[in-house]
Amino acid sequence: MRRLFLHAIAFAFLALALLPLFFTIDRVMVFDTVPRDDYAPFLLWLVGAPGGAFPGSPYGYRLLTMVVAAPFYDLLPPLRFTNLPPALTPQYVQATAAIAALSYLSLLGAGMVAYRIARDRAGLPRAEALTAGVLLSALALQSQFFGIDAFSILLVAGGVWLLALPVAFALLIVPATFANEKVAIVFAMWLTIRCLWTAADRQRLRTQWGAALLAIALYAAALRFVPLPGNAYQLEPAGYLATLGANLRASVSVRGLLLNLLPVAVLFAIGAAGWISAARSRAIGPFRPIDLLMIPGLVVVALVLTQMFQTGRIVMHAAPLFVVPAAAAAGRWMRLGEAPPAGRLTGRE
Repeated sequence: MRRLFLHAIAFAFLALALLPLFFTIDRVMVFDTVPRDDYAPFLLWLVGAPGGAFPGSPYGYRLLTMVVAAPFYDLLPPLRFTNLPPALTPQYVQATAAIAALSYLSLLGAGMVAYRIARDRAGLPRAEALTAGVLLSALALQSQFFGIDAFSILLVAGGVWLLALPVAFALLIVPATFANEKVAIVFAMWLTIRCLWTAADRQRLRTQWGAALLAIALYAAALRFVPLPGNAYQLEPAGYLATLGANLRASVSVRGLLLNLLPVAVLFAIGAAGWISAARSRAIGPFRPIDLLMIPGLVVVALVLTQMFQTGRIVMHAAPLFVVPAAAAAGRWMRLGEAPPAGRLTGRE
């Protein structure tokens, strides 16, 4: 209980200290300064406010994210912005602020959960655990943090922390599919790789693996029996090659390099650096070197099932799997670079 209280105090302090980041996220969203998925009408539909509309696929299947964002719609005071487009209604501005608040708090929350993963599941010192937390929050900025990706990354981090608790893991991951299907995709792919790779993981993680596969099955059933308009190409395997070709062509543009290739390269470099440094270590907490296969796996999923400039942000949902080994590596590098204690002779006398 004491630890929970201290974490709540730390989270509240961070939320207040970094509050300008919330306003930055909100401004990016409400002024529509970058291409993004606009969930404000969905939230307005949920709270019964004017301007609401239920979205098509795949957005409509992410209802639980809007359920989590809904309290912020009433809790936040009305925000006023200079030069706000006159066509935007007060309700739309308020809904956008609510989603921005969820994203902002998710960025901070993901970092704190990464800290706890490093401490509780990997046994890292506080300094290295703090590095893992800061690194995950920073990597989440490579996603569509001005949408709902930060919340999805928080759920992935939460699932990693709960991995040692099979029932609790299942209770999070199965409904999280309807917060964002990427959560189920990450865990289904990760646990499939791990369980097929070693018998020990197959024995230890079989319940968690089954829960992740169940989450995918439930999402597939929703697509089949609760069809929503939009993104029909995702359900037509015959068109996957054409989508793949279009995405590869888009990736060689400047925008493609920044949004597709750069985030993938950054995450792979961070993941590989962690395991190169740990060459003599076969595991760091729940993580293994084989986890690096997640990155090309998610690249393939993104290139086949999404369009244009989505690869980088989708791959970044796997960031919670790599920040703890990277933080452990950073700690080793720093210790190796430390000067020897006073009075100890090094080299030749």
